[in-house]
Amino acid sequence: MVVVVHGGLSEKDFLAFDTLIRACEMAREVMREKEAIDGVESAIKILEDDPRLNAGTGSFPNLLGEIEMSASVMKNDYSCGGVAAIKNVKNPISVARAVMEKPRHILLVGEGANLFASLLGFEPYNPVAELTIETLKESICEAEKEKNPIYHCYLEKAREKLRETHWGTVGAVAKDEKGSLAAGTSTGGVKMQLPGRVGDSPLIGCGTFACPFGAVSMTGEGEEIIRWGLARRIGEWMEKVDAQKAVNMGIELAREKKIFCGVIAVNSQGEIGWGANGGILPLAYWKKEMEEPLCMLTNNS
Repeated sequence: MVVVVHGGLSEKDFLAFDTLIRACEMAREVMREKEAIDGVESAIKILEDDPRLNAGTGSFPNLLGEIEMSASVMKNDYSCGGVAAIKNVKNPISVARAVMEKPRHILLVGEGANLFASLLGFEPYNPVAELTIETLKESICEAEKEKNPIYHCYLEKAREKLRETHWGTVGAVAKDEKGSLAAGTSTGGVKMQLPGRVGDSPLIGCGTFACPFGAVSMTGEGEEIIRWGLARRIGEWMEKVDAQKAVNMGIELAREKKIFCGVIAVNSQGEIGWGANGGILPLAYWKKEMEEPLCMLTNNS
């Protein structure tokens, strides 16, 4: 068994290592009885519940001051599901898993995702936290300086939302005792995002990917990760090379294309890999032979 979790690419000090450890520990305990996908979901729920991280509680607001979250999961049998621009749920990763398991669809968005969650009994939840409020304040300041007039259209509504309200992304990859692989990614978006914006996190092959060769979770510049389909590339490279080599190849491509990103991966042999191009990537991992999870920061730039 092996699990790796990340707390999102950052250019600031990371203060939530305790949560990364708890996420690893939770996945470890869950996978003693269940599968890799259960471990991934349980780990990401821990990360989503920490208001210091940009996923679930504490997600970044858009320029209307609203929180639109996204998440996806995938297994090595190519089963997958995701939600984008979902509002008012506590754990988008669990709704993403339900999309994988319940309907014939792969991705539900916006009001459709909200309705789906409601029909399945997910309780309404307000994910606003201190990080949300601070990020909204910063976004308003940045939007005021924007030369592109499209941002100015949203400013007054954002200010109203701020008066009313008293990089990020998290992810996990895992391999269980039976050899099953799974990956999951969850995010609250980016600063100054327009309403309805969708990044890489809910998109299979972009922010999340799993196949018989490995499982991958990305973080970073969503639009560029989408453009180059980084998670799928890294996952499929693991057919020929080990996990760290596949990650290194992905980071080289990111460097060549000037993509700010980070990645964690595990292959079918249980070998793990991680890397970042710019910023720092906080992560934690645990393997069967280890007594306790280990935390670290990585920066390959």
